[in-house]
Amino acid sequence: MTQTILIVGASRGLGLGLVAEHLKRGFDVIATVRKTGDEPALKALPGSDRLTIHHLDVTSDADIARLAAALPDPIDVVFINAGISGPKSVVAATADELNAAMQANVFGPIRLAHALADRVREQTGVLALMSSIMGSIAENTSGGMEVYRATKTAQNSFARSLWLGSPRARGVTVLSVHPGWVKTDMGGAGADIDVDTSVSGIADQLKAHAGSHAHRFIDYSGREIAW
Repeated sequence: MTQTILIVGASRGLGLGLVAEHLKRGFDVIATVRKTGDEPALKALPGSDRLTIHHLDVTSDADIARLAAALPDPIDVVFINAGISGPKSVVAATADELNAAMQANVFGPIRLAHALADRVREQTGVLALMSSIMGSIAENTSGGMEVYRATKTAQNSFARSLWLGSPRARGVTVLSVHPGWVKTDMGGAGADIDVDTSVSGIADQLKAHAGSHAHRFIDYSGREIAW
């Protein structure tokens, strides 16, 4: 049976890479982008005949409702990849900048996750969110990027509360995934790994954790990250 994955935030970087990787693995892929101009790179991928594209801004309740109503049921994997780096300093940032970071990195993705949680396949389904090792309080030994760190910490906390609701009752696994330090627009050219390495590892972890009935904070290689 062909499996279906929804990848939110798929226009470039890791999102685009996750679409390419899952098409290669034979999935039917549903991908979201924010605007029509983001579609060509997706449509050019091998296997794009198994690709469906929707438009979504995760900070829009209307967009979330529209997407949820349009999706097939059930979905085997939902991967929510959305976020911005935000301001570097909580002191120097404006209130609007801080709010934008929280909306894009925390409230939007988590509200979307709640809207889709009951659409994920019971017992073997996986609902994953793109987190970051920078959201780990225990592993923060350098400081810096304090707003981004806090948004990912908050997202992890909301993900745990989400899992403790209907996903746990329905046997759905929730993952908070650190992709590694990746050579993307956000990660920069000096990062440790390329997109292909990250997305291949993430896809392996989505498969490996199906049916584990837990909420875990892991990286692309499967390493457990301290909260």
